[in-house]
Amino acid sequence: MARNCETMNLKFNKKDVKLSTLAIIGGGLMGRSLIYHLAKEKKHFEKIVLFSSDKITIPCTLNSTAMVALRGVTKGHSELGDLLVEGHEIFSHHVMMDHPQGVQVVKQFTGTHHERESFLSRYPEASLSDRFFHEKIYLSEERAFMIDPKTYIDWLLSESLNFYQDSLHMIDDMVVEAQEESEGVVIKTLNNKKMNFHKVIFAGGSYNRFWTPMAPYSKLKTSKPVQGSYLEFQNVPWEHSSFSLTVDEKNLIWNEPLKRLFIGSTSSETSHYLPQKKELRGIYDELYLKLNLKLPSFDEGEIKVGLREKAQKRAPYMVEEGRSLFVGGLYKNAFTLSLKLSGTLSLKHL
Repeated sequence: MARNCETMNLKFNKKDVKLSTLAIIGGGLMGRSLIYHLAKEKKHFEKIVLFSSDKITIPCTLNSTAMVALRGVTKGHSELGDLLVEGHEIFSHHVMMDHPQGVQVVKQFTGTHHERESFLSRYPEASLSDRFFHEKIYLSEERAFMIDPKTYIDWLLSESLNFYQDSLHMIDDMVVEAQEESEGVVIKTLNNKKMNFHKVIFAGGSYNRFWTPMAPYSKLKTSKPVQGSYLEFQNVPWEHSSFSLTVDEKNLIWNEPLKRLFIGSTSSETSHYLPQKKELRGIYDELYLKLNLKLPSFDEGEIKVGLREKAQKRAPYMVEEGRSLFVGGLYKNAFTLSLKLSGTLSLKHL
């Protein structure tokens, strides 16, 4: 585990600021992916401090069904589509070469009972099948990755520590202000800590909106938090191998090693954590009727809620303001785009 700056009594004064001090705001997937990438590239820093406050700013990473699949996206149609394919290729290579903990290779099945023409144009390899269903529908199959979020992000940090050792620290505190001065960026926290860094990267997902006054750009100001709710069932006595199924945009994910079943998810542009129980009930009831799988009762499920950040045109952003840099807008593709953007940040900004 990364060392806590408070327990080590580390102090950062203006005279301490050097070109090698880096602060990363946000301990979720983007922040940890960036540290991991920097470690893989063997980029040396005198100090890297990761600010993360799970009690105040809960990482969406930890409340996510965490599936990685292209689902019919191909290159040559849009700039965003090309980016998503590139991100998926990078993540696939990462899994193959680095063997990260918490990642399974599974099959993603996608099907529809409606709009068959548009579905077949996106999934031309689909065929009629009654697998999972009471009747035959058009169903596609592709390689995908199922992730246990906490195991994976803990692995990212652990691997980073193998390289950075004493130079990487973690503070359980929330940054409330970042002010650029002549010798660096002065950071103030909720617990009245004050530190200086040469470079600060805001990677707080939907919480980047807390710091938008520090970066007066329309791309950040128009980003929106999008709430997603889903059901999680534990200790489900299924014997099936792990798989993910999406039918008419409704998801069912079965994680066999953990005996966990996920059903959902909803999507609503709101910044609160109140679960969308009515919408989840509708998704559950529809899957219950269509599938020939024995689902647990609805009331056995625990509702989980996460807040994602949706930026303009659903595209990620990187905005630089002096020594501060804002990165986000990963929306539904955080596990792939975090690695993609980490490479760009490393190459162009650090």
